[in-house]
Amino acid sequence: MANFNKLAMSAELLSRNDLRVTSSMLGLSKKLVYITTGATVNVKRYNFNPEAVSHLQRVIESEGKELTAAVKACRVQQLEIGNIELDACISTDKRFVALQLLQFSDYSYHPISKLAFYEGDQAQLVASILE
Repeated sequence: MANFNKLAMSAELLSRNDLRVTSSMLGLSKKLVYITTGATVNVKRYNFNPEAVSHLQRVIESEGKELTAAVKACRVQQLEIGNIELDACISTDKRFVALQLLQFSDYSYHPISKLAFYEGDQAQLVASILE
């Protein structure tokens, strides 16, 4: 599991009112919590090939009923190593999801999509493509 402080989206995550950082074990361990449900938010990184970009960007750019159609049409296969990375923050109850696509160039990953946040049923829908 990746550290949320190392993500390109970390500043925006920490500025949200519905997320809180909690410390345990004398401050040695920190976790992100979705306040609405009290669930821990896990950070995961997924790798894909370049052909997956259009499918994933369609999901990130969609809203409402378009989101349901984009998720159903999203056919992507995860790779062990790829030059496209999807950073995902998913609460353990799947009621909160944050996604951002990045591409590897110049020896590091750079964002190629906006940062998208989902809550409630939409979050569960989006999380289903990453299982």
